[in-house]
Formats: sequence, C-alpha cells, structure tokens
Amino acid sequence: MSQPYNLSQIQRRTFRMISFEDGLFDLLLGITFMFLAIYPVTRELLGPIWNMVLFLSLLALAIVAQLLVRHLVSEPRIGYVRLRKTLTLRFLLIITVVMVVITFGLVLLTLLSPGLEPTSSIPAEAPGERSYMVEFITLLFMGGLFSAMGYLFGVRRLYFYGWMVGLAYLVSVYMEHNAGWILLIPMAFAAGVILVTGLVLFLRFVRKYPLPAEEA
Repeated sequence: MSQPYNLSQIQRRTFRMISFEDGLFDLLLGITFMFLAIYPVTRELLGPIWNMVLFLSLLALAIVAQLLVRHLVSEPRIGYVRLRKTLTLRFLLIITVVMVVITFGLVLLTLLSPGLEPTSSIPAEAPGERSYMVEFITLLFMGGLFSAMGYLFGVRRLYFYGWMVGLAYLVSVYMEHNAGWILLIPMAFAAGVILVTGLVLFLRFVRKYPLPAEEA
C-alpha cells in the first residue's frame, strides 16, 4: 500500500519542481496582473477593442517568453523530466489546465466588465448605491482557486497570492469608483509583489542548479 503512495508523492514533488521552483510561473502571473492594473489606462488611450487586442497580444507574448526561458534556462539545469502517465499525473495535468483556463477566464471577465460604460441616456449610478457583490465574489473565488492550487501542488505561496490579488482587485474597483483612479494601484502593488517573488525564485533557482560543466 505504501509503494503507490510514495510514487504519487514523488510525482507531485517532481511536478512542483519543474512547474513552480524556477519562479517562471510567478513571473507570468505577476505580468498578467500588472497588465490588468494598467488596463484602464490603456483603455482610455486606445479604446476597449484595441486595448483588448493589445492585452491578448502581450499576454500571448509573455506566455511564449516563459516557455522559451524555461526551455533555455530551466531544462538545461534540471533536465527534461518525462513522468509516467499514471492516474495521479493525469489528474494533476487536468486540474492544472482547468485552473489556468478558469484563472485567465476570470481575468478576461474582469477586464471586460469595466469597459461597459453606461450610455448617456441612462443616468449615472450614485456612488453610494454602488454594489460590490461581484468584487466580493471575485475575492472569494480567487482565494479559493489559488488555495486549491496551493494545496494540490504543495506550494504555500499560492494561498497568499489568491487572497492578496482578490483583495487588491476589490480595493482597486472601490477606489476607481469613489476616487476616480484610472491606474489600479492596489492591483499593481499585488502584481509587483508576485513579480519580485518570481524574480527572487528565479535567481535562487539559477544559483541552486548551475549548468553542468561542459566536457572537454
């Protein structure tokens, strides 16, 4: 009974090492939320359609850059790990894909919703009547989603990321509505924390796993 359990634990640790230890996931996540923080600014300059095109283009570029850096920097240091296609591994991969899709879907939803400005024929909503139910739901969803990822993969910092980003989004929307903020400063701060964490992890990874010495 202990052998399948040990194999499952080894696969989870290996998956965590190749997916989270080099900090590239954190860097991509931080870049994504930084784009979200400056999204209202670029929307004012470009309009909603071209701004969405710009966001998706930059996001695609960031994903390609992450894959390229992982191939050029991470893989030469730890090797390319080909895990056995067990039920546990399939479950991890499915959960990873589902969570990533949900996360980016939620990001796109939050990006689209601020762009829906009321028309001139509809009176503007008074500041005191603004409901933040959607933002509170987003806070709970992001906290729960990243907590689930942290528990599943054994990455404790993901717990903090989810609640920090959800709270930052709530405060950003509140300040945008009540103080007229265009740049979402709380969201930019949260993204900056994630970016700094990713950079520290990346530099630590490079020092911990130096390139193997070239044979003469």
